[in-house]
Amino acid sequence: MLRPWGYLAIGLVWLALWAVVVALTWSLPVYAMIRGDMTLGDLAQNQSTSSWIVAGILVLPILAVIWGPVLTWYLPCATWPLAVLSFLYAVRALSPAYSAERLSHSEVVPPGTTLGPPTLFGTSLSLQPVRRNRFTDLLMAFYMSGWNIDGRAGLAAIPSGVAFILVVPALAIDVPMGVRAVCGAAAAALWIWSAVWIARTFYRRFWGSTAGSAGI
Repeated sequence: MLRPWGYLAIGLVWLALWAVVVALTWSLPVYAMIRGDMTLGDLAQNQSTSSWIVAGILVLPILAVIWGPVLTWYLPCATWPLAVLSFLYAVRALSPAYSAERLSHSEVVPPGTTLGPPTLFGTSLSLQPVRRNRFTDLLMAFYMSGWNIDGRAGLAAIPSGVAFILVVPALAIDVPMGVRAVCGAAAAALWIWSAVWIARTFYRRFWGSTAGSAGI
């Protein structure tokens, strides 16, 4: 009787973590749109031109990586599939067809192959389905995209990180309208490019000719 409640609780925790990731990703654009009067001057806080040049050289590339691969792809894939799997197991736990069997299991993967700090003895990836179907295989593909990370997907997500940066001048009211329009159009184009690139990389990893080594 406790199994469905346990899986439900685990699912809610992972759902909350996913919501935090989404909030971190979209907080600045949504704040700027709701406020409606954001300026680059507000963000600059009277910093000198040289400070902006240093920020452009050092900080913006880091922001593009954080906003792109980390927040747009890896962390979402490391959270929401686990929430959905947990809710699925909670439903299965209520069915007599699953009453006599385990619903999920864990597998240990080699050190240095997963998201997070390095470990000496590998990482245990839990909540993997015992009874698989097409839906659970799809969820596991996203799951592995977040935990057993692929650098090619991260590279494909970088344009989305640049797009988030371009959204800032696109929404700043102290930027000329023409520049805002160009930044907004460029951001939309980069998001579309990144989405298509990620989708192709994702498909090739799990359903292409080398899908057998993807770890689903």
